[in-house]
Amino acid sequence: MELRRRVLSPSVNGENVMKKIGIVDLHADLPHEVIKQRETGQHQVLEHRFLNLFRTGSVSTVIAPIWLTQENKPNGLKRGLQIADAFLEDIKESKAFRLVTNHKELLDSERNGKIGLVLGCEGGEIIEDDLNLLHVYYRLGLRVFGFMWNQRNLLADGWDHVSDDRGLSDFGKQVVEELNRMKVVIDLAHMAPKGWWGVMDAAKHPLIVSHTSTRGPPDPSERAMTDDQLKAVASNGGIIGIIAIYSQRVIRSIPDLKAYCDHIEYVAKVAGPEHVGLGPDFGYYLAGAIANDDSQLVKDLEDHSKLPGILNELSRRGMSEKEIRMIARDNFVRVFSQVVG
Repeated sequence: MELRRRVLSPSVNGENVMKKIGIVDLHADLPHEVIKQRETGQHQVLEHRFLNLFRTGSVSTVIAPIWLTQENKPNGLKRGLQIADAFLEDIKESKAFRLVTNHKELLDSERNGKIGLVLGCEGGEIIEDDLNLLHVYYRLGLRVFGFMWNQRNLLADGWDHVSDDRGLSDFGKQVVEELNRMKVVIDLAHMAPKGWWGVMDAAKHPLIVSHTSTRGPPDPSERAMTDDQLKAVASNGGIIGIIAIYSQRVIRSIPDLKAYCDHIEYVAKVAGPEHVGLGPDFGYYLAGAIANDDSQLVKDLEDHSKLPGILNELSRRGMSEKEIRMIARDNFVRVFSQVVG
């Protein structure tokens, strides 16, 4: 699918679109930072650590997943609940942030100038082997469920197990079915191929791949999505969030903002601009959280304050205001409304 191009007037640019509508970040590990700081006695972590960056970057909504470091995975339920509790307490202490659990709350948050936070997870370890625990997290506000980080768990395999990928387990299949019934947005990020396709085939609602890259630009990652996967997400009605990480070991094709936008354009070409989003997975606050991590900040896209640069660059390349709006916000709002209601 070709992008619709037109000559832009000086008033139609990414900065103006950003000012009008705000930006949705499909993946930010805020709960990890919140509990780390609160366990040292800090309060109002969201406001002190992130608010200025988010305001500068016109961030309006963020998917904030519960993510467990490797040492906490054996006690996934306990640590998952601790992280959720700390995150929700920090939101209560904030005047600028609010928890968003449905489409109406998201729109209300925007209308009132708040930054909406959608609680998610990045790894099924938080429910251990108990399907009913999905309901506990749902009552806490969880509306996006990611099956994996990189390792193997009871649901499926992550990218560390591509060579011995077993696909969805029986328990994983039950989780997909229950998420369909509960109308929780499914996130396929980090899943090895067999499990990825297993969830895609079973999904009854639009889903997301919150942070990933493509195999279009030179020097792609082995973990990048294939064209067939991009087209499958488009057929499902979902969205693909482009990650902003540069790593010699994992993602070598995104050294700077322009390369980041190359990936956005590639998804827009293969799947359509209505299936692209921003999932930078910024690491500026995660130093030391991941062992043997060689990832670096992307030039001109180092933190949330730099997000408007993406819109400006897409505008400079001739992308229409409608397309920029879809990528910045509208695509996720559509999926969230369709799935969660």
